[in-house]
Amino acid sequence: MSKKEKLLSEIKKLSKKIGSVKIYLNQHKTDGRGMGYYFDETDKLWKSYVCGEFNFITEESENEIDVIEHLYDSVCSEAEAHENPLEKIKIIQSKLQAVPIFLNARSWGEYAIGYFYDPETKRWATYHNDERGSSLYYYYDSEEEAIVEVYKMARVEYNLQHH
Repeated sequence: MSKKEKLLSEIKKLSKKIGSVKIYLNQHKTDGRGMGYYFDETDKLWKSYVCGEFNFITEESENEIDVIEHLYDSVCSEAEAHENPLEKIKIIQSKLQAVPIFLNARSWGEYAIGYFYDPETKRWATYHNDERGSSLYYYYDSEEEAIVEVYKMARVEYNLQHH
């Protein structure tokens, strides 16, 4: 089995652990929530990407294996975020300085991370408030996906404070 086949096999196994995030192998998608890789005929480069609220290229290379390895790392990180995110949030919460985390509650205060059910949209909303209390909202169809997103935001905040 080639390195490419091994990586793709592992990515397919991990894709079962990442909730509603879709994996696109050698396809370029810009709609829905997902990640993948493809060959860009215009640039003559292999590219890995993330699509969702924002769409962006995460890696470019002339070497397909480099891009697949980057996608594999991204899928591993996503799978890790889906494993007991609530427990991980509680651990991080006790170590975060000046950034409270609100679980199933809305906050308009500055420097806050959280999620809540939005009756207007009938969806779960996550938010990250900045120093002025301005919020950036993302919407999800399930509470589980919102909790995973809060964990990812908390993890980034923790890494910023401790590295």
